[in-house]
Amino acid sequence: MEYWRIVKTQLTDYPKNTIMKTTTHLAKLMLTAIVSFCAPEVFAQTLGEFDPKTNFSQALGKIKGEKNIYIANFTVNFQVYNEKEDFKQGGRMLGGGYKGDAKASLSVGLTGVSEKDVQDATDKLYQDFVAQLKAKGLNVITADEAGKAETHADYVKLEGGKVSVSQYAGLMTATPTNYSYYAKKVTDDGKVKKGGFLGQPHFVYAKLSKDLNNAIIANVDLFVMFVEDKNAWGGAGANIKIKTNMRLAATEAIVSTNQAKIKFKGSNTVEGITSTVAFYRGKMGLGPETMYVGVLKDALPIGDVVEATKVQSYANNKAATTATNAGLYTFYNTENVSSTNAKVIDVDGKKYANGAYEACKKLVSHHTSAFFEKL
Repeated sequence: MEYWRIVKTQLTDYPKNTIMKTTTHLAKLMLTAIVSFCAPEVFAQTLGEFDPKTNFSQALGKIKGEKNIYIANFTVNFQVYNEKEDFKQGGRMLGGGYKGDAKASLSVGLTGVSEKDVQDATDKLYQDFVAQLKAKGLNVITADEAGKAETHADYVKLEGGKVSVSQYAGLMTATPTNYSYYAKKVTDDGKVKKGGFLGQPHFVYAKLSKDLNNAIIANVDLFVMFVEDKNAWGGAGANIKIKTNMRLAATEAIVSTNQAKIKFKGSNTVEGITSTVAFYRGKMGLGPETMYVGVLKDALPIGDVVEATKVQSYANNKAATTATNAGLYTFYNTENVSSTNAKVIDVDGKKYANGAYEACKKLVSHHTSAFFEKL
């Protein structure tokens, strides 16, 4: 059975005036999204080279013997759409004459990936993570207990098990079912703000650990991407080139069309992201006494899911071919040029979710085990 669906999630059990809203560009994509229901299947995914690394570790010997852990964040972000622009200003040319403006727009999206697909993958990852913690003999502190901490006095409690398209442009952000967590605030456009000095949540986790009798604080934040922006811009005119490459991201940036009402032509927003499995304990100064931050040195490729393809949008500044002489002045009749290219890629939603799950599980399991060696 197949049907058309627009993904637009409104969380009625969030605080008043808090909603998860689709961005304009994602809504356009989801108007064409095809969601298929089928019996459970097992898919074999091909993962590329796995290259984990520890981004930062500090005073790990001091966590030895700790038995309590609180999962402050467990989020998986799935890129399903991306659009971007480039603009080249026209004007006077070297050697005389004038040329018009050039603008290029490019969008690419996936169809076949449903909210249920990404939610199921997220739930399974979370269940595996909790099982790994309990197998080590750790006691997982509940959200209700953590809510009593002084750190959370002005925080809002949120419920997982929902998919948001507001956190990052073109990404579906999922939190586990039967999981609660806390945020400093949720903005009117649905973005969750975690708090912390300069937006760095580990400063919050240091205070929280102290409030919870120096319990370990876990933070899992993962990004499954498919648009690769390497060498996306360059050359004469307005020019955008991307290629598809499904992967668990290491450290990179999401480059998307700027949706602000007031902006420069062809401007894009840039948001840095890093797939992270991190653990914190205690407080020393403003930050944690103990830190373990596990990441990837290079992205982990996920094969056999998204069609490998290149997409380009190009518009060249066009020189004026006619001019009007008005005595002391000459008026050039310039023409502005624009180019738009959009590509939709159909994928198997179940296969997509399984590939994302396998890649994420590899990173989470590796760094959790590496951290456990210090307990």
